[in-house]
Amino acid sequence: MTEETKNEATVKVEDTAKMDGVTKEDGDTKQEEVVKQEEVVKKEEATTTDDDPKTIEDVKERLKFFFSDANLRQDAFLRKLLMYSDEKSVTAEVLLRFNTIKKHTNKDSTLIKAAKELTDSLVVDEEKMSITRVTPFTKEMMDENIPKSLWVKKLPLTESGQYDVNADELRALFSKYGDVALVKLKYSSYPNSADNSHYGPNSGGKRKKFSVGAAAIEFHKQEDLDKAAEATLTTKDGEKVEPKDKVTLAESETRKSAIDLEVVLLSEHIAMRKAEKGEKDKNKRKKGEDKKRPKPEEETEVPKFTFDWKPNCVIQIRGLPEGCDREAILSAISKGLNISPEDVKNRKIYADYSRGQKDGAIRFPEPSDSVAEVAKNLKAGELKIADAKLEDAVVLEGEEEKKYWEAFIDFKNKQLIQKAEEKKSRGGKRHKTGR
Repeated sequence: MTEETKNEATVKVEDTAKMDGVTKEDGDTKQEEVVKQEEVVKKEEATTTDDDPKTIEDVKERLKFFFSDANLRQDAFLRKLLMYSDEKSVTAEVLLRFNTIKKHTNKDSTLIKAAKELTDSLVVDEEKMSITRVTPFTKEMMDENIPKSLWVKKLPLTESGQYDVNADELRALFSKYGDVALVKLKYSSYPNSADNSHYGPNSGGKRKKFSVGAAAIEFHKQEDLDKAAEATLTTKDGEKVEPKDKVTLAESETRKSAIDLEVVLLSEHIAMRKAEKGEKDKNKRKKGEDKKRPKPEEETEVPKFTFDWKPNCVIQIRGLPEGCDREAILSAISKGLNISPEDVKNRKIYADYSRGQKDGAIRFPEPSDSVAEVAKNLKAGELKIADAKLEDAVVLEGEEEKKYWEAFIDFKNKQLIQKAEEKKSRGGKRHKTGR
């Protein structure tokens, strides 16, 4: 029973007493009922612990997923730890930062206990509090999902371009054919969408994505894929076919009518895409379609990036913990300013940091007393990042601040020059091909 439920029970008892015009003795009786209600609540709250069977099962399900072949093919962070780190394992401390694990437990002992029950797939080092796989993940496994996957098209989108279907709905449609390992809704990126990255040097940029109305459905076993393909394919060997068992999304509050989905083997989808690309390239060569390189005298000057920076807006942070990321830094800032992580982003407070670095910086759009206050709390350890105290945190001033902004502006200008050279190089290759 929640705190809200307890309050409702108390209010109902007190309201009843008022309505009946109770005597003092009646009031005492009602008070006893309230106390009993609260005792029941406490007992109910005590029945669920981090080590109860349901919690262990929930954590096991999450660990199975995170360490599965299907997830590691798409999870570069975990793949790097398991394939290239010294220990070839993932610590409990890192796993407990994952949101879908945190909602079940925040105790490393519970996590390790759940992992120890997965003896077929996981190996636990209790001394180092780390977990690895029984079967190491290798580069050769990266494409093993293709023969065991379907490509599903015609997924509905909302007016804003978001998916009007979720992974659980699709999983339910295909689970009757076998054990579904992964459902991946597919997105593509807008061209040059990383140009406006605000994270600064070494950020790598962030590309804006849009839904493409398709998903990959991966099965654990080849025989399950074969069973699903036999029943649901709408395209086979390049030809449209009538499926034995249509895959249909039912009508819903947001979907005005049922939708029959199109299904093809992922391997055939990839082959068709390659063939289409090859045909397009062939036609371009035949037609001589190329954009001529501008003559040297006609070349336009590369635009120069400028930035009117303000003093006392940058906190330099040192000694960041292993496994730290920008989200962890921004989460700490939200706590320090007592605002939500979304408000942190809306205020254009940025974390200048790349995963794996020990040092970084936090940029504020305007100078304020809160900048110095956040730096002070980070340095003192009153404010932690990823549950770790930093070695140092200081507001940059004078020459150090000037050097930071010069490096930032220089980085942005190098980006512009590099993009201009790449564009020029692509134009030159097209010109050469067309002659």
